Amino acid sequence: MEYPESVRELLWEVDVEDPDVAERLDRVVVERVMERGGWQAMQWLLGAHGRGPLRQYLEARGCRVLPPRELRFWSWVCGVPEPLASSWVSQARTREQAWWG
Repeated sequence: MEYPESVRELLWEVDVEDPDVAERLDRVVVERVMERGGWQAMQWLLGAHGRGPLRQYLEARGCRVLPPRELRFWSWVCGVPEPLASSWVSQARTREQAWWG
């Protein structure tokens, strides 16, 4: 997959041209853009993947690794029901508090 510069800059430690990396890169790209991406990268992610697959990512992994703010935003974008999104955000806040006391 061809990545725009706004996404490539989030993958500074990855050789996106390496074929061995390519098949594992998709999940990393989704996670990086959701967590750290700017507006252009977020628009690209939504256009490249669509709401359905991004919601599947949130349900499978994102709900366990994304920070609360990003989790709330992407839950809203992907149409996650409010009670479920609030539960995920609450769990994310608990995870953060474990680190910061």
